[in-house]
Amino acid sequence: MNEAELAAQLGVSRTPLREALLGLESEGFLQSAVGRGFSVVPLTERDVEEIYPVLWTLEGLALQSAPLPSPTRVKELSELNAEVEGLTKSPEKALALDRKWHALLLSGCRNRLLLDAIRSLKELAERYELAYMRHSGFVPFSAKQHRAVLRALRKKDVGSAVAHLADNWRVSQQFLVPWIREQSTHPPGARRG
Repeated sequence: MNEAELAAQLGVSRTPLREALLGLESEGFLQSAVGRGFSVVPLTERDVEEIYPVLWTLEGLALQSAPLPSPTRVKELSELNAEVEGLTKSPEKALALDRKWHALLLSGCRNRLLLDAIRSLKELAERYELAYMRHSGFVPFSAKQHRAVLRALRKKDVGSAVAHLADNWRVSQQFLVPWIREQSTHPPGARRG
């Protein structure tokens, strides 16, 4: 991307734009090359295969380290999950509600470093999920796995809740990897024969 053109389009000076681009690079969304500027990091199978297992492991750790959610909290999570289930067309809303559900689930965790690591990985994961949903027109539901997590928590079975939480992320990984593979085999605009 051309920094001068982008700065003009956004109506900002190049210095704050460059700082923002460097921030996006440090978060893994952009890459830079000397003399070539910044470009968007491509979506890869490898990233999905690396991000998702770490994400479900860290979320499981956060859930295990938190006190058991109260019945009121479980009810809130259930109500929020009903909203997630009702979305069929808006990827942005679906991801926002899913993000909110996971944040509420882990809100009892007091380990800020762990929560920051989860948040950072989720930003990378959401990039993949949003691209998939926009391309396919399909908004996959995580409500089923969320219900399983909540059933386990109602039974005070944190181990099962953690396993179902991992399943929630595993399902995303399972639909993303074949889609990315298909995109690399048949990039948009390429003729299939």
